[in-house]
Amino acid sequence: MKRRLNILCLLVMLVFCYSVFESAYYFGNAFMAGFQAGMNSVSDKDKKELAWISNIRSVALFPDDFTERTDSVFNEKSGEYVPAIYGKMLVGVETPVNIWLKFLTMLFNTIGIFSMILSVIFFFWLIVAINKSDIFNWKNVHRLRWLGAFLILNFLCEAIPNYISIYELSGVFSIPGYSLNLSCLVSKLTLVLGLVSLVVGEVFAIGLKMKEEQELTI
Repeated sequence: MKRRLNILCLLVMLVFCYSVFESAYYFGNAFMAGFQAGMNSVSDKDKKELAWISNIRSVALFPDDFTERTDSVFNEKSGEYVPAIYGKMLVGVETPVNIWLKFLTMLFNTIGIFSMILSVIFFFWLIVAINKSDIFNWKNVHRLRWLGAFLILNFLCEAIPNYISIYELSGVFSIPGYSLNLSCLVSKLTLVLGLVSLVVGEVFAIGLKMKEEQELTI
């Protein structure tokens, strides 16, 4: 049973780490592309490329009417255009510069990175404790609570910058037949995991309190 538990914990840890490093990988690629473009931008073409990279935004769309088929994409297999509905895309749209919104976006992105790293650390400590069969104690309760808090914080740090981006885009960008959709840009997995961690932590806490009360009555 302990071996099976260790395998499950290892799988969860691998998936958790993959999610963290995947986000860090794409963030790092975008940063390096912008940095290289800025260092090498000398011609008008390079300046246009830099403008595209600096203004790139991830957009999620929701069709106003599913019965309308105004868009299409080219199917290389059949050599013809087929009906399509846009869902998510990257667009390069210049928005009015708002220093405070830029600052808030950078702040929440930075906090989000640190909160995810701390989540991995607390989850690792929890796995180590489980591996040592040291499960039902107050240290693990505190770890589960901190893990849940950091996961929820990470969700907020992902949702708020996306909301700011949608707010900025809504005044300068629109596609006929579509409306901007925030929910598709934000993963709710971290929020669910955070709430589950808090629930499990409270279950542990109730169990430990009941155990302490029983020991006092004996």
